[in-house]
Amino acid sequence: MGRGDDGQANILLLFGLTLALLALTLLFVRIGAANDSRSQTQTAADAAALAAVSALQEQAAQDIVDGVYPMPWFDEDVAEKRAEEYARANGAVLTDLRASDNVMGRNGNIVRVEVRDAICQKELEEDGSRHWNDVVCDGAEDETDTVVGNASAIAIVRIPHQCGRDGGDLVCDGGPVTGAADAKRLIDVHLIDQEGRYRFDPQFVGGGGPMVDCSSLGALHPTMCAVHQRLQSEFGSFFLSAGGRRDEPGSDHGSGEAVDYMLAELGGVPTDDMHGNAIVVINWAIQNAHRLGIKGIIYEQHIWNATKGDPVGPWASVRRPMGDRDGNTQNHIDHIHLAAGDGPML
Repeated sequence: MGRGDDGQANILLLFGLTLALLALTLLFVRIGAANDSRSQTQTAADAAALAAVSALQEQAAQDIVDGVYPMPWFDEDVAEKRAEEYARANGAVLTDLRASDNVMGRNGNIVRVEVRDAICQKELEEDGSRHWNDVVCDGAEDETDTVVGNASAIAIVRIPHQCGRDGGDLVCDGGPVTGAADAKRLIDVHLIDQEGRYRFDPQFVGGGGPMVDCSSLGALHPTMCAVHQRLQSEFGSFFLSAGGRRDEPGSDHGSGEAVDYMLAELGGVPTDDMHGNAIVVINWAIQNAHRLGIKGIIYEQHIWNATKGDPVGPWASVRRPMGDRDGNTQNHIDHIHLAAGDGPML
């Protein structure tokens, strides 16, 4: 009887199964490593985003201690440096950073970062001379041969507590804030899913504190500067912070003929005391508008425009309603917009 080849077939089958198992094992290892890389890269993005806004949180806390209501908050140099540091510490490289907010680009308290993994996942070399995950990305790799893990994250910093002025002093939650640690606890930081509606405008010029010089509000029109100084001499610290000239074509802000006097957090609602002070200031401004060169006032979704012949009188009786612009800042709930200078109110 001839010798059968069943044993040889079984050996070949076992060899084939072994190779298949090795291939599957390698595949699972690579998939697992890729998943770990993605997870690590996302962790790095989250850490970088929180680090970026935590730097703003610290500065805002110090501003509060110094009696300055922080606006705008965003400082790109500080945020970028902190984001780069935390991305690197988590095995990633910062590739993009930008700020936005929901209040017309004025404070940039929402920061998005994007990072890439610092490890490139190379395809296996046929001769096995290079391990698939041993290459540090330097940006010069052939994209067809390299898979780079990217991830992004968005974080926000905001003050959820009401702050106002009491005799010129900044108070939050009904009392003064004397220490940086207490101030920092007033400022919330967390990850969110969406960027703000408006990109941060670095041209916006804002000043904080109980008294603000014209020089800190950009190149104000001389008439607007004179009105601003007179308001401060008459009413002291009736506002939390002020915003002056900014790149806004078609607006009095663009020519330095308007100042926004913040009475609450951007997007917030003034306290009863801050609102009461606002009405006193507005009534005085209307009574003295012709003499001082005041063109008009916008507050609480209403307008008074001297250049269109609106009568002089108490705010409640001479104001005209404005359409809903979808937001407390756009509707001038959180601030007084006062224009002074030449020509019609814009």
